[in-house]
Amino acid sequence: MKPLFFELADLLLQRASLTDEVNAVDGDLRAARDAIEAYKTAELRDYFKDECVDAVRSRLTTFDRLSADTAVVYPIMFNSRLELLMSLPSGLKRISVPVSANQLTQEIRAFRRLVEKRTTREYLPHAQQLYDWLIRPLEPDLSHQNISTLVIVPDSALRTIPLAALHDGTSFLVSKFALAMTPGLTLTDPRPLNREKLRFLTAGLTTAVQGFPALPYVASEVESIQQLYKSDQLLNNAFQTSRLERELREGRYGGLHIATHGKFSTDVNDSYLLTFDGKLTMQTLDQLIGLFRFRQEPLELLTLSACQTGVGDDRAALGLAGVALKAGARSALATLWFTNDEASATLISEFYRQLRDPSVSKAVALQRAQQKLLNDRIYGHPAYWSPFLLMNNWL
Repeated sequence: MKPLFFELADLLLQRASLTDEVNAVDGDLRAARDAIEAYKTAELRDYFKDECVDAVRSRLTTFDRLSADTAVVYPIMFNSRLELLMSLPSGLKRISVPVSANQLTQEIRAFRRLVEKRTTREYLPHAQQLYDWLIRPLEPDLSHQNISTLVIVPDSALRTIPLAALHDGTSFLVSKFALAMTPGLTLTDPRPLNREKLRFLTAGLTTAVQGFPALPYVASEVESIQQLYKSDQLLNNAFQTSRLERELREGRYGGLHIATHGKFSTDVNDSYLLTFDGKLTMQTLDQLIGLFRFRQEPLELLTLSACQTGVGDDRAALGLAGVALKAGARSALATLWFTNDEASATLISEFYRQLRDPSVSKAVALQRAQQKLLNDRIYGHPAYWSPFLLMNNWL
């Protein structure tokens, strides 16, 4: 499936490089972007083994006009080169980087393996190399157009790394830009957050169950949400699948925050969230959150803290973004790996505090929360703050 879409995109990008006619170049770049978008939809459809993704896509409108401070970047990995297709407020731009897909993937794998190690800075050369390939070529345009939010539509292995921790030799990427990831612009609901109706259901485990360790700081995480927003709680033995279903069916929630152990893997059937009485599969979670599909107001935000994806598991990250999308949630905040319980609670609490400000987007709220930990003497290492990813709608 992938070769077909990528061959078409490749031909269009090569044709665009053979002419100086502005309209022709723009037309080819748009067609190349559309081919990649079509592939992203097909990929998610294949992951979930149903047609629901097309139904979601048909309801959404495309971001044809980005806000003045936002750029969307499509890194497209071809065998012999990396193409960076960038959608700016001024239009589309394309930059070719001479690095092979194999070389780039090896660097990505090394970075992901090392950035999780809290006691070393071995990740740094890889963070800088990836920055040089993925971000530095874009810097002149980003600077010229005063871009402050970067939305990445990642491909393959790029879905498995925290782009916030890429490094320019002086500072991390999150120090310069608010960041978000989306499986595709045509799969993203472009409406901003409706704060007026944001009532939360929080669910989580603080005690050890089913052989998994306790998460004591989940209590403070949930408490901070309760102080900031209207919310209901399902903690420990109250966090059971049947109870969660009842609350979602009967309550009018705009946000669902689940703080528990979880795993996303290549096989959607092997992905789950831990509840007090069992494991909540992605299929069950989809059915529960899917209740929002039939409402006028969908779920604004799904937060999954204390989860992890397999290292080197490119398709697992589809589960992260895809389950929210498929279930009708506009945005998801989730982690690439299981991080320190206290650090996670601090970051999540700051994210929700920032989100109270109507002038702050979800992407900026996460950026500020990550910067708070980055500037902390104890939690400054990216292992603590970088695994948090904002997916789909960033507004």
